[in-house]
Amino acid sequence: MTRVTESLSSQLPDTFDQAVARVEDSFEETATRIKESDAADNARRIAAVVATATARGAGQLGLFLGRQSAVLAKKGVECAKSLPAKSAARAEREPKPRGRKRIGLFVIAGVAVIGGAVFYKSRHREHPPVASAPPRVDEQTA
Repeated sequence: MTRVTESLSSQLPDTFDQAVARVEDSFEETATRIKESDAADNARRIAAVVATATARGAGQLGLFLGRQSAVLAKKGVECAKSLPAKSAARAEREPKPRGRKRIGLFVIAGVAVIGGAVFYKSRHREHPPVASAPPRVDEQTA
């Protein structure tokens, strides 16, 4: 063996159980270092502050929007109460004659239908009658 392979083989565990034990030990050491570190404590404190600020902000925003919607709803109710009823407004109006409008609409609709039918007939003509024999090249026309 060469020097490199000897040094690598000495670092590798002999069995799977030894490898698992080494990984567990290193994991536990890392976890305890993280738990005891000041940076992790600071990160936890900052995350807690951000979470509480976000929750308070969302709650305050919900209260603000709820109050504003209540104010708008009250204004809408007051505005609706101030408007006269539709039936009273209709009774006060004089009825307008609608005969001319209806006649005009029927005339326009009739003209449109007739125009569409004429256009359809002009585009869809009948096919020419079937010839008794196919045309020939040797025939000469007069």
